[in-house]
Amino acid sequence: MVYDRDYFEGRTSYFYQFGGYRDVGKYFTRLAGWLRPHTGSGPMLDLGCAYGFLLSRFDDGRRLYGCDVSEWAIRQAADRFPQGQFVTADGTGPLPYDDGRFETVLCTDVLEHIAPERQTDVLAEVHRILAPAGRFCMTTPNLGRLRRWIYRRADRLERHIGMRHLEGWKAELGRLGFQIADCWTYLNGFLPGRLHVTWLPECGIVARKAEGLRTV
Repeated sequence: MVYDRDYFEGRTSYFYQFGGYRDVGKYFTRLAGWLRPHTGSGPMLDLGCAYGFLLSRFDDGRRLYGCDVSEWAIRQAADRFPQGQFVTADGTGPLPYDDGRFETVLCTDVLEHIAPERQTDVLAEVHRILAPAGRFCMTTPNLGRLRRWIYRRADRLERHIGMRHLEGWKAELGRLGFQIADCWTYLNGFLPGRLHVTWLPECGIVARKAEGLRTV
């Protein structure tokens, strides 16, 4: 799938149900509220930032960066949110940032688009660019029975090729040198509830970079 204008405007994606990809205030504001207690005040990167809607919720004086595989999305982000610094990253090699650059890395609704055999490399790059004790804040589908029942068609249309269960994500993060600081599941970002259970169809994880634990 090419993440081009047609994708974001809904002609080749599930976004057609929402009139295209747009700043849905309740959704992005709620995600930001869940993640903000973990984000400190230092430099932040949004990995897979799309149009920069979530990143813009953290415009409080810190340095904000975004990268995405989509050149179209990065142009939109730079136009809509000039306070951020945006670059295109193709996702097949190292991220264009120095070791220990960021206090926080966000990654929301991104990893499910990456094949499992590539996810380890991406998460290892996140570990590299995080400062010691930096936080990685991610959301992604939680692959379980409820997910398969409710979102089967959407996941197929969106080519969600890299879904895992919450426990699988926690295990992979631990193997790569992260310590889990918080995790939860939820129904979708439009509803207020999030629960410390393992079965709702979306999950959020906050993980802390723990030096000396990485095994890959």
